[in-house]
Amino acid sequence: MKKLVAALLMCTFAGAPYAADDAANFPNKPVTAMVAWAAGGGADLVFRALAEVFPKYANGQPLIIVNKGEAAGVPGIVDFMRNAAPDGYSVMHWNIAHVIKTHMDNVPFTATAFAPVAKVVEANDYLNVKADAKWKTLQEFIADAKANPGQISIGNAGVGGGNHLAAVLFEQAAGIKLKHIPFAGGGPSVTGLLSGDCQSAMNVAPEGIPNVQSGQVRILAVFGEKRFGAAPDVPTGREVGLDFVYDQWRGVVAPANTPAAIVEKLQGIFKSAVEDPVFAEKMKAMSVTPAYRDAKTFGELIVSENKRLENVIKTARIGNRYK
Repeated sequence: MKKLVAALLMCTFAGAPYAADDAANFPNKPVTAMVAWAAGGGADLVFRALAEVFPKYANGQPLIIVNKGEAAGVPGIVDFMRNAAPDGYSVMHWNIAHVIKTHMDNVPFTATAFAPVAKVVEANDYLNVKADAKWKTLQEFIADAKANPGQISIGNAGVGGGNHLAAVLFEQAAGIKLKHIPFAGGGPSVTGLLSGDCQSAMNVAPEGIPNVQSGQVRILAVFGEKRFGAAPDVPTGREVGLDFVYDQWRGVVAPANTPAAIVEKLQGIFKSAVEDPVFAEKMKAMSVTPAYRDAKTFGELIVSENKRLENVIKTARIGNRYK
């Protein structure tokens, strides 16, 4: 019996240096990133920009992007959850839209089913109106909406999408009721605004920015902690008295049970990639802000947003999961 225990202890402690060596030499082969959205979309563009600089900080190893965007990305996420090994060589794009999906429908994963690695970018929502709209400020818009509940229309990128949830949270924060008009995406909602199909639109960068720059559209407020680089003269909601922040973030997660030492190496690589000037310039062109958070604080963000979004989806009675 003593020999058996001794043998087990030897195996246990023999494994620790091996794991440490793995972390010290990580990565020594390509890392694959699952992006459960279609090629050419925002998630894909952000991760391909990361992939461009990734080898500089990853022992020369590439970040290989795999897109699987059908059915709102659910099959890709399920495939990752079931098949990706917890060794650091498989990571996945994770964003607020995926968190929303876990509460809109019955899906076989939760928002917190994966190991957080790093938040990489953020893009705050903002309220667009036509340049000749009667509302010149967010306060005027809110006052009119309070006087005429359900009469002012607001476009979004579809029921249950990030912009729709932003619009619902905006209603709750402002104490107003709007008429929601769903479109096939954020771009089409701006087109609808210009054509008069809706009176306002909840958008996220870069939706409508060219129209703002050309003088067709005006942003009443950006719902971020700080002002938006593409429209620095536009106040935040908080600056004009509305305590509402909505961050459509993107980040990196790994399979559950990925060793802490490997997660630490990954977060360091992605931190360097996010801070790389080449990546920053590409994000500026997309009107997206590099915004690194480490594994711990990114995990805390996922938990808090998961609770907030669950509550708003239940309260607003949208989606299929809680009916």
